[in-house]
Amino acid sequence: MEREADQSPTQTEKLILWSLILLLCVVTAAVLSTHSDETDRLAALRASEVQKEQVNAALERTRVQTERYINRFTTDPEFVRDQARERLGVAESGEIVIRLEGPSVRAAQPAR
Repeated sequence: MEREADQSPTQTEKLILWSLILLLCVVTAAVLSTHSDETDRLAALRASEVQKEQVNAALERTRVQTERYINRFTTDPEFVRDQARERLGVAESGEIVIRLEGPSVRAAQPAR
């Protein structure tokens, strides 16, 4: 009988084993919770990065377009003359300027 008593785990050993199992479960739950939070945070950061890249690309397109526009103003006198006629209503001597205003006229103008 002493052999059977020696081989079976004692109450203390069972308590330690269950405590370790419980500790393992708590640590696993904490790790999974943290992993989920960090995954969500990473997804939000990636979405923010994509949005910032889109804004940056739009700003770059605007910069290039403005640079071309400025370049045309500095190098093309005909463009300057056309812009002065269109925006300021300036005309050369002998020309008649007819100016139409309204929403339908503005909508019909080509986009720049």
